[in-house]
Amino acid sequence: MSTLESVKNALLVTLVIMLVYVLYKRMIKVLHRDKVMSQYPSIGNQLTVENDHGVVTVELFNPTHLIIEVFDSSNNVAVKLAEGEFNRGAHRFKFELSALKPGKYYYKVTSPNQQSSQYFDV
Repeated sequence: MSTLESVKNALLVTLVIMLVYVLYKRMIKVLHRDKVMSQYPSIGNQLTVENDHGVVTVELFNPTHLIIEVFDSSNNVAVKLAEGEFNRGAHRFKFELSALKPGKYYYKVTSPNQQSSQYFDV
């Protein structure tokens, strides 16, 4: 066997090993994707206005601890809507818009692994 054939065979073996490694890593990622995602609760939320009330609706796909607060433009807490453990499902948190001075506000929904916020005007 010539030196050229030995180098060619060594490169071929190296490429096959690299391909097997990449496929193995992708397979592990696919197998663990659902398990990793299920450890962390997901939250979906939105703000709607009903009469003189703001309503934050939070959809929980797993039970989790939530903190829901409304902040003014200076990042001061204007209203604390909720803090505690909540079960899976849709939850509505109502607050008085008339109690807030005119201006720009945002609400923030915080869970142990996720944070979401949305701005609104009063």
